[in-house]
This record gives sequence, C-alpha cells and structure tokens, in this order.
Amino acid sequence: MKYKSLIILTLLLLVVSSSFAQLKLHPSSGYWDQNSKKVRVQMSRLSRNQKLAAVGDTLYMLNARNGIIWSWTTGGAPLTDFPIIDSHGILYLIGYDLTWVALNSKNGKKLWQGTANGRAVYSQIGLYKDDVYFVVTDMAGYRENSFSSKKIKDDLTLCKGNSILWNTEIPAGAKIRVWKGQLLAVSRRNKRTIVQKIKIPHSLNNPLGKIDVTSNYK
Repeated sequence: MKYKSLIILTLLLLVVSSSFAQLKLHPSSGYWDQNSKKVRVQMSRLSRNQKLAAVGDTLYMLNARNGIIWSWTTGGAPLTDFPIIDSHGILYLIGYDLTWVALNSKNGKKLWQGTANGRAVYSQIGLYKDDVYFVVTDMAGYRENSFSSKKIKDDLTLCKGNSILWNTEIPAGAKIRVWKGQLLAVSRRNKRTIVQKIKIPHSLNNPLGKIDVTSNYK
C-alpha cells in the first residue's frame, strides 16, 4: 500500500512537471525590448480553474492544467502593471504608449481602448472599492522637457468601467496604496518617506468623461 501511494504521488508530480514544461509564455514578436534575455512572468490565480499571466506585452489566460485559454497582446508596448479584474469579469490593463484597455476575461476580447496621446505613461493601476479603480499617470516625459519641471506633478484618476469619475494631482513619483478604505500617496523626498492621504469627494456620481471617447461602454 505504501509503495502504491508513492507510485501515485510520483505520477502526479510527473504530470504537474510536464504541464509546466509545456507552458511557454513569451511576449509577442513585436515586443519593444527584443534584446532582453529574460522577460519577467507575473501570474495570479483568478479562480480554482483559471490563472492570469502577464509577460512583456502579452496576457495569457490559463486553465487548471496551464493550458492557454486565450492570449492578448499590445503588439509591442510593455505592460506597466499587473492587470486588475472587476466583479463583472472585466480586465483592465495599462502599458507604455498610453495603453489603457478593457478585456472580457472569458474570451480575451477587447471591449474598449483609451484614446489619449502624449508623452505621459500610465504607471500604476489598482482596485479601490465597489469596482472603482485608480490609474496613476506618470508625467516624467513632460518634466524632462519643461523649464518648470518641478511644478509638474503626476495624476491620479478614479474610474469605473469606461467612465472617469474624478482626478487629482499627486506628488511626482508617488505610489498609491489602499489602506482601510483610503487612498494614500507614498513618496520619497530627501531620504524620507512621505505619506499623503488623498481626499476623495463623498459623491462620484457625475462622470467627467470617458477613457475611450469613441466607445458606448460606460
């Protein structure tokens, strides 16, 4: 009985090892950084039977056996943060070249794509509460080319779906943290860590606009 259990365990380990060996995740052929020898693979389990992986400019939805259900790519621009998913199963992702996209997590179909342009970079995305999420816009591209560079801050935008609910300025280079239902902007200045509480309006019922102005999605 003991040897039988060992044989079964060995077979299971071989199956798992084989599954991971067959899993080859890579960026698209158009990925900007083709000279990079290793591209980081980030992975998160969405459910018992599904995992989301991000590598370079490409997303993969995997099943329980690490088989690829679908994949989607920006076509070159690297993703700048790991995507988030709301309660309706919509994935939101950001990347260089002002990439801001919503995907259907069931099939990887693009629902809408941001229409902004410029030298800024969407650098951080995260869930806030009740399907409201935030996106940080790094304005370093403008600070580097401005005589008044120190006055140009980064932007924080609150959204729900394709709707922009509210936005404000935050210190340049700050990272947003969600803590006890609050948003905090954490930055470094003169070797000190500075934490600033973001004052958010009580009501976010009047959207300022849309991320994709050409889409009918709210």
